[in-house]
Amino acid sequence: MKDILNQYMKKRYQLKEMTSTKYQFPGPVITISRECGCHAITIANELVSKLQQITGQEWTVLTKEIIEEAAQKLGLQPKKLEYVFESREKSTWDEIFSAMSNKYYKSDKLIRKTIAEVVQAMARRGNCIIIGRGGISLAKDIEKSLHIRLQAPLKWRAEQLQKSHAGKLEEMMIYAQTVDKKRDFLRNFFNKTPLELCYFDVIFNSMKLKDKIIVNATISILKEKHII
Repeated sequence: MKDILNQYMKKRYQLKEMTSTKYQFPGPVITISRECGCHAITIANELVSKLQQITGQEWTVLTKEIIEEAAQKLGLQPKKLEYVFESREKSTWDEIFSAMSNKYYKSDKLIRKTIAEVVQAMARRGNCIIIGRGGISLAKDIEKSLHIRLQAPLKWRAEQLQKSHAGKLEEMMIYAQTVDKKRDFLRNFFNKTPLELCYFDVIFNSMKLKDKIIVNATISILKEKHII
């Protein structure tokens, strides 16, 4: 009986120790926030390629994977969570109607909480680049993290959008401003208060700097900060 008790206590202690040290040194993680029209995916993919060569470890770019994992945890289709990233909230009547009519109903609060938990878990696991999704708000307290902001003049961003969207320059400018507001809303929601620019480690002007320059500068900063 004494041996069984000793084994039980030993296993319990080991489990507790593993749990407490699992993310003792979370990260490294990079978050990229961008104004609409400043494309981040090419920069992120190039960073991943260079980081894998430098560190000898696998790195991942995370965008849609976040919403897919959150949807899986909630037992919902990913499209059911998209409204969160559109910065929309369900009205009280929407909540009541959904709860009464849908056995798979999940509250707005639970959905946002789950998304936040997924982003934080991915950030703490490290070796990832999170594009948008409120990443900076949820990972800014991780020591081994770098937070990038891509900005550019509105007219230039609208011109970039015209390359992939059909529309007049004025329409693209309005569209870019609308998307910017949605992204600001999401960052501020997860941060609880408006997120100031000083939370970003570095801000790049996408109009004046080519992707290659941004990538190389980011690698240098990561090394200087001993993140990699």
